[in-house]
Amino acid sequence: MVSRRTTSLELLIPGAAVLAVGAVVVVAVAVPDVSERVAAMAGLTAAIGLAVRRPVAAGAAGVIGWFLTTGFLVNGLGELTFTTADWSRLGLLTGAGLVGAAMRLPMPLRASGRVPVVTAYRPISRFAHHKTLS
Repeated sequence: MVSRRTTSLELLIPGAAVLAVGAVVVVAVAVPDVSERVAAMAGLTAAIGLAVRRPVAAGAAGVIGWFLTTGFLVNGLGELTFTTADWSRLGLLTGAGLVGAAMRLPMPLRASGRVPVVTAYRPISRFAHHKTLS
């Protein structure tokens, strides 16, 4: 039996990847300077983290965004490099995605480290609900 959490991550990670590709296309068209492109990608990766709300999917979007940023926005024709600046960009983009995902958690839950998950909804009859209100 597949858990609901696994199923949602199976959908969120490809969705985050698609958002990262779209972000790279937008940045490549709109921003001319390399440092501004990296800053724009960090902002868009944080926005992707806000949208997907899961740290794993947000981190995956940051890594995919780094691959695309290094390959197409910094270097040309999909060439990946592994210099000190590239590793810094990896940390920046992955961290931005994680920060975006963390911003969606309610404040008390961020402090406690626990996130409640509703696993089942038990419907009650209309009459039972009416009795509790009176």
